Amino acid sequence: MLTRQPACPISVDSNELLERARGLLPKLKERAFDTEHAGRVSSETVSDILATHLNRISVPVRFGGLDVEFSLMHDIAIEFGRACGASSWCFSLWGVHNWWVGYYSPEAQEEVYANGPDVLTSSAGFAINSQAEPVPGGFRVSGHWQFSSGCDHAEYVFAITSSPDGPMGTIVPRSDFAILEDSWNVSGLRGTGSKDIVIDNAFVPTHRTLPGRGNMFSTTAWSPRDYHHQRRYTVPMGALIVWDLVAPAIGLAQGAVDEMVARLTGTSGRARAADSPMVQAKIAESAAEIDAARALMHADFEDAQGKGERGEPITQLDLARYARDKAYCMKLAVGAVNRMFDMAGGHALFVTDPMQRIHRDVQACMHRDGLVFDFGAQPYGAAILGIDPSTIRIRR
Repeated sequence: MLTRQPACPISVDSNELLERARGLLPKLKERAFDTEHAGRVSSETVSDILATHLNRISVPVRFGGLDVEFSLMHDIAIEFGRACGASSWCFSLWGVHNWWVGYYSPEAQEEVYANGPDVLTSSAGFAINSQAEPVPGGFRVSGHWQFSSGCDHAEYVFAITSSPDGPMGTIVPRSDFAILEDSWNVSGLRGTGSKDIVIDNAFVPTHRTLPGRGNMFSTTAWSPRDYHHQRRYTVPMGALIVWDLVAPAIGLAQGAVDEMVARLTGTSGRARAADSPMVQAKIAESAAEIDAARALMHADFEDAQGKGERGEPITQLDLARYARDKAYCMKLAVGAVNRMFDMAGGHALFVTDPMQRIHRDVQACMHRDGLVFDFGAQPYGAAILGIDPSTIRIRR
């Protein structure tokens, strides 16, 4: 029987947390190329993040999380993205997983947070093969998954597996999965260490499972809202998910603008100099795209959680609109980076140039089903034409 009492809410000023994040940017930027070359976020960076308690923004309050808005985690991912796309990506995913835990059974949550709020977890949603065989008390899970970002530092993995009743979310401890070390040789976001993982006949008790793809688009038999009393748990996960992948891209776009401003400030007399009206217009356009993406992200967070607090349903049209907006914000971020990359000239072709890494990283952010706008916008386009958006399968 569960005996843990809800922790007292730890209220921290959001601006203070943002300043903590900005204080890490010089270190993240200094380590960015080493992170890329190592193919993983360093232990030093992980320690720096944990020391600031920024990871606790998305931890449920009852387990030691901070009493702030969930969207703040995404704002901090944007800040980190200005310095290092890979560190931002992993921070964002570690954070969103802390939120995911809150949708599983209270018993599962107790296990994950048994040693405190600073646990890191990865996820595995892209299965080469997977199966969950029902056995007394739970399931025997096996499979091979790709793209498990930040898995080197993970104590648990959220693996989506195939059960006799369809997709099922599972929480698997580090002792029960293996990381394939040579499986992440890529051009962008190399520092995320998004390697393959393998699970071989691991027992997963029923309380560490969720039907469907981890409660993405439905409610559970019990009420996360009543258990946590936080607005982020008033909606199904599908209403807020994937912004964790978009926020790092917005941050990379801001990093590209930062880089060009630093290079051009005070220059004159050349085609790409600060006194060029074309240069000024291009920087202004990219800055506007970044501001627009950030504003749209916040508007969707407020819309979804507001509906949840008022007890209004999140409709298929709402989900389709949110998916459209995520893909559109990614499009804005990529466009902003491309514009700055083109302005950077021949120097941006050197792999040692920060603009080169930013350009490759933001392209990698976009290469995910649903985040290329022409695909991610399909459900919304279908919905407003009278077609059930849930029947639209996004294809690439």
